[in-house]
Amino acid sequence: MQYYNKKTVLVSGASSGIGIAFCKELASYGANLVLTARRKDRLDALARQLRTSYDCEVTVIPCDLSDPAGPEALVRDIRDKAIAVDIVINNAGFGFNGTFLHGSPEKYQQMMQVNMASLVMLTRLLLPDMVRRGSGGILNVSSMAGFLPIPYFAVYSATKQFVINISWSLWKELQGTGVHVSALCPGPVDTEFMEVARVDRKKAAFRGTQSPESVASRGLRGLAENAPLKVSRSFLRIAYLLSKWVPVRLGLIIGGMAMKK
Repeated sequence: MQYYNKKTVLVSGASSGIGIAFCKELASYGANLVLTARRKDRLDALARQLRTSYDCEVTVIPCDLSDPAGPEALVRDIRDKAIAVDIVINNAGFGFNGTFLHGSPEKYQQMMQVNMASLVMLTRLLLPDMVRRGSGGILNVSSMAGFLPIPYFAVYSATKQFVINISWSLWKELQGTGVHVSALCPGPVDTEFMEVARVDRKKAAFRGTQSPESVASRGLRGLAENAPLKVSRSFLRIAYLLSKWVPVRLGLIIGGMAMKK
């Protein structure tokens, strides 16, 4: 995809799942990569694979985005290395499936920091240079869970609604600047996210689990097109449109049935 050729792309949450899929597809398009996540060993292994398979430039900068100081430290390291980031893929995130009272306050604080605050800070810190250059892109990974409130997935679904809303707002604000903004909304994806979030894999498979590769491909296409919102499957577009008409109380019943253990 020509849009990504010779661009430098920062991918958060690059050490697993959709993050790895993003990196491999971007490398195949001729992009150079900055990989960040907590697990340096995984990032280093992925970087070696990408350099060997695609002959691209890959920089590894480990960072814990659950730390409020993480985004500024990451951007400082990027600038110290004289790297100009053309595109940011805010992919880092995690969830928790269970009753609200079963999740610890610390877990919710970290989830809100990673899924929302760090996304906002990375975007705010790197966006001005894109606007000055007259080109760039912000791809925010949200979720179908962001379309309606979901019992037993309460904090996660709320954070993903935030991601959808801020993506739409920035898409509008940045029209005419040359900077693309898109929110990617996957359904269930076969990644380790499910173990972390305590999601039942059998239930997820019944609802139609996707591969990380298909989701990443859809998201990258959406950003190149400057689509403000992209669902990871065409038929999920119907679910998105229906969510606009489903009464909240009915949505709560449907969502609760889907996520209750």
